[in-house]
Amino acid sequence: MSDDVALPLQFTDAAANKVKSLIADEDNPNLKLRVYITGGGCSGFQYGFTFDDQVNEGDMTIEKTGRWPGG
Repeated sequence: MSDDVALPLQFTDAAANKVKSLIADEDNPNLKLRVYITGGGCSGFQYGFTFDDQVNEGDMTIEKTGRWPGG
């Protein structure tokens, strides 16, 4: 059995570099990009993005261009 898991999110190098730049602007190297989904309803799922310096139990983390963990 393979340990490879298909990632639910595609994150380009350009996006990773933009996030890295935005985190640098916040002057908090512990920040990570949190992507979240909120409930459906008539308009379907809503997707959101925010920065967070906490990793909660059950969070999935994805490293891109050396950005996670630890910068």
